[in-house]
Amino acid sequence: MNEVARLMPIGDVAERAGMSTSRIRYYEARGLLPEPERAAGKRRYTEEVFRRLAIIDAAQRVGFTLAEIRDLLGSRDEPAHERLRQLAMLKLPELDDLIARATSVRRVLKMCSRCSCESIDVCYMFDDRVLPLREHTTATARGRTGSRVTTGA
Repeated sequence: MNEVARLMPIGDVAERAGMSTSRIRYYEARGLLPEPERAAGKRRYTEEVFRRLAIIDAAQRVGFTLAEIRDLLGSRDEPAHERLRQLAMLKLPELDDLIARATSVRRVLKMCSRCSCESIDVCYMFDDRVLPLREHTTATARGRTGSRVTTGA
């Protein structure tokens, strides 16, 4: 089988990978995928693209940002496992914060599930002493990013 026969169009890659062609192009634009070969102006991919897409997917599922994934995939002087360790160590405190917040939310929701107040206006659950989640969330977000982040809650 010659080299040209092994090259796949973006539509075939997208279908086999279970994602949209625009997502693949976006990954290319962000530097996560190398620029593919072209035949008659159209992108053509080798089988290696599936390994790279699997790495990107796995890294996103554990919470890495696209910038962090690009850093992990990028060529550097240090071995890839060292970059992975460094990124993991940076990500662990964020996960601890997320777990703490989820635990707080669970506690509040359990308390809400036992509420028997006649009106929300008199419910003690919405007093600042009982529900200080917003301030905690904002403070945590500021600590990580250096700027205020809203949660949409």
